[in-house]
Amino acid sequence: MSQTKQGNLIRQSPLTSQEVEVIQGCLLGDGTLSKSGKNYRLRVEHKSSHWEYVEWKFALLRRICMNEPNYVPTHASLRFGSIGHPEITEMRRQWYRPYKQIPSGLVLTPLMLAVWFMDDGTKHRDTVDVSVQSFSRENLQSLRDQLLTMGVQTTINSDSKGNRLYFIKSSYPVFKKLVKPYIVECMAYKLP
Repeated sequence: MSQTKQGNLIRQSPLTSQEVEVIQGCLLGDGTLSKSGKNYRLRVEHKSSHWEYVEWKFALLRRICMNEPNYVPTHASLRFGSIGHPEITEMRRQWYRPYKQIPSGLVLTPLMLAVWFMDDGTKHRDTVDVSVQSFSRENLQSLRDQLLTMGVQTTINSDSKGNRLYFIKSSYPVFKKLVKPYIVECMAYKLP
């Protein structure tokens, strides 16, 4: 079957809940959406030392990708992209109004949280934080509320690079229990 026919078949089938969670986790973190014909597609790129993480994301999204991850020498990174898909186009509409923001009704899952953390998380001695530079204060409060429903308390801290969502030390064990099943070995260094 030609790639065009295969792509058309994929576009006609709905995304799985796992694919949606991974894409939305990427959008909370380092993922970007780019135009591909009539639709948008997800682009994933990480430094080559995180190849295992790229392969893990690719394995979860393989059904909607036409090409394997490839090495980008100018960035010393690995990159792959999904096909353009109507549901990803709808995510683009929800996430970029006109700038990146958290869609109303977004419900965080442990998988989304793990992808976001592996993309943008930093460890501290007894806990972690996640970069949230591109989100408004209102969006940050929405994320904090979502995390609270999962039993995770956070505060918003600012530094020279922007806002960070800091996980309260007493909530760290709950956070770790939620994300640990998904943490790829090469990203485990981010957990205390």
